Amino acid sequence: MNENKSLHAKRQSALSLLNPPQTTALSWCIVTSMGDELSSKSPSLKLEVASLTKIMTAYTAIQLCEELNLDYNEIYIRIPRIATQIGGTSAFLRRDDTLSLEELLYALMLPSGNDAAISIALHFGSILNTQRKQKIASYITCDTIQGFYDDTQMSNMNRFVRQMNENALKLGMRDSQFSNPHGLSSKANKSTALDMCRMSSAYLKIPILKQICNSKSYSCRNYEWFNTNQLLHFENYQGIKTGITPNAGACLAVSYESLLGLIIVVLIGAKDQKRRFEETDKLINWISREYTLYFNKTMYAPPRTAQSKGRSFIIKKQV
Repeated sequence: MNENKSLHAKRQSALSLLNPPQTTALSWCIVTSMGDELSSKSPSLKLEVASLTKIMTAYTAIQLCEELNLDYNEIYIRIPRIATQIGGTSAFLRRDDTLSLEELLYALMLPSGNDAAISIALHFGSILNTQRKQKIASYITCDTIQGFYDDTQMSNMNRFVRQMNENALKLGMRDSQFSNPHGLSSKANKSTALDMCRMSSAYLKIPILKQICNSKSYSCRNYEWFNTNQLLHFENYQGIKTGITPNAGACLAVSYESLLGLIIVVLIGAKDQKRRFEETDKLINWISREYTLYFNKTMYAPPRTAQSKGRSFIIKKQV
């Protein structure tokens, strides 16, 4: 155990001497699938995380299925009117349509549907309110537009958001607090790059959630959704989620299969959508090259400059 800690400390020390590529992002963090931090920039800076919030929303829904002995394959959710009225990115769900939870999770994670987030949160919040009568802490309040939710809906939404925050604590996300399930701008809805790496690691351990975020597209009923994560079109990249709001900037959480094993990168507050992809690609290219150079001497020494791989990213809309 002590030897492993010593080795990790040496690696951390060596990487700290390297110069990572410059980014416009306010914060980023790179960790292994085991949670070891490889490199970072302001990893504990509390920031709005936009639709990266939906990683926790999806995780909470599946965790509740396990906790309450519910089969997610047998859960069907009717789309409420208020879900179709929420602003921001949408899966264009139609009022009173009934979709399975799995279908709604695709609607949540691929096109980043705020309407899907509302539908999932209200459904599970209602179940929790039926089964649990304990008082909700006063600091856990959802962001609302005046008159948007009625009292019952507000109670259900608060209950689900409370569960999101309880899950965050269980995962060791001590610098995070969620105030809504979709990530629309709110000073109360904040996390850190390091915490979102922890969240992403837990998310990827659930097979159905990993499958969903790695899907480039999905069709069901009369819907067709496309994943907003353009890095999925390149080798070795896997989910997890994009996000952008004026306050949060452009955000991204991805995983990448490298010689180091699976690594997770979370980037928050990039200048624009295109740069979040370019900068994440540069960070992964850099960490892979430098780690190989320092800790696998039998391989050839790769270039020490951080370069992207000439990828082309076409941005069509804010996601």
